This record gives sequence, structure tokens and C-alpha cells, in this order.
Amino acid sequence: MANSNIGIFQAIDMAMEAEKKARQFYLDAVNVVANERGKNLLKQLADFEQNHYDKLDELKQSLQTDNKFVEYKGTEFQPVTSEMKAEISGKIEPNKDDALNVLTLAIQAEDKASEHYQRMAEMTDDELGKDMFLRLSKEENLHSRILNDEFYQLSNQGGVWSWGD
Repeated sequence: MANSNIGIFQAIDMAMEAEKKARQFYLDAVNVVANERGKNLLKQLADFEQNHYDKLDELKQSLQTDNKFVEYKGTEFQPVTSEMKAEISGKIEPNKDDALNVLTLAIQAEDKASEHYQRMAEMTDDELGKDMFLRLSKEENLHSRILNDEFYQLSNQGGVWSWGD
């Protein structure tokens, strides 16, 4: 392990801890939200965070053993099925205030994670590493945008989730 990589290892550890906490937050939030669209979104975000954690762990192991960055091709959301859309379309979230609180906290965490990955990208000159961290930053930005859209929907459209439309 090269001494010049100490900073990157600390940044990876911080990111892994944040991803772990984010995953647990989303899993806990599933129990706060009543609407199936909201639950689906939160479960998928938990899966994203787990995938990020796993890839960061792979990166850390690779840097420790081979001093090499790994390729990260990204993670994608799974589409909401048409059966699910029809079944829950237009249903009002009965726990609207709690759901809005969850969304607010999640947006803040996603924005912070995006900034952290941006800084990590700036810490490395390795193209695979830079690409991985920039891709992770973009994914966290995407999560934030989706969560902001849902916040708007719940706040201004009568408490109805739009996820999956």
C-alpha cells in the first residue's frame, strides 16, 4: 500500500460508511411510507446504496492488493411494472408529513454524497478512478433530483407519489 494512497483509503472508508448508513436509512424509511410507489422507490435506493458499498469495497481491496482502480459501469433503476402502476396510481400517501421528512433528509444525504464523490474524483489522476467517482457523483445527483421531484409531488399535488410514471 503506497503512502500516497492513505488519503484515498480514508475517503473510500468514509464513502463506504455513508453508503451503509444510507442503505439502512432507506430500509427504515420503507416502514414510514404507506404508498407502494414510495416504498418501491426507497427499496430501489437502498439497493443502489448497497451496490455502491459493494463496488467501493471491491475498489478498496483492489487498491490494497494490486494498487489498481476498478471499472464501475453504474447502476440503473428497475422499471415499475405496469401492474403496479395501475394498482397504486393516484393513491394518496396517508403519512405525507413523515414521507416529506424522509425525503428532506434523503435529499440532504444524497447531495452530500455527490459532493464527496466529486472531491474523490479530484483526488486521483487515474482515469478509471476518476470515472468511477464521477459516475457515483452523478448517480447521487440523480437520486437527489428524483427525491426532489417526489417532494414536490407530495407537497403540491395532493400527496400522490409520481415514482414510476
